[in-house]
Amino acid sequence: MRAFVVLACLMSGPLGMPAGPSDTTASRIPDRTPVVPSNRQELPVVGEGQLKIWIEKWQTRLGLQSWVIEGKVVRTWDLPQGAVANIHWSLPKQKATLRVLSSVDYNLSKSEIPRDTELSVIHELIHLSMARLPLDPNHTETEEDTVKKISTALLNLESADQQ
Repeated sequence: MRAFVVLACLMSGPLGMPAGPSDTTASRIPDRTPVVPSNRQELPVVGEGQLKIWIEKWQTRLGLQSWVIEGKVVRTWDLPQGAVANIHWSLPKQKATLRVLSSVDYNLSKSEIPRDTELSVIHELIHLSMARLPLDPNHTETEEDTVKKISTALLNLESADQQ
């Protein structure tokens, strides 16, 4: 129920507003630096199957079912510097590609990686849900701060509901 209230507040924006840019990218850059480029050859903690499950779950919860969202687990050099995830979307096509950092490039314990990756999925999908809002590209820090707070709150609610 609490998650519904948060989502209702998120989704109650001015839907009649003019759309923002049709092709846009947003990235999650964490407060701490969990990225360490690596040449390690090990199995990832989070694979594309788990990524797909999280995308489908949060896509539904955020009301983004009309979107076609592709998920990819990528290496650090495939993301903007310092980012652990990003999303690129096309409003007219309602297609998006969400990329998350491979666990082999994380500087977090293996037990912390799944939660951080799911947080990244939520974070990027919130950016997508806000894609039609008129945002000032010169002042993205306000949007980023809001998205961080909402995504963290949603994941914390999810964790609390499971206990």
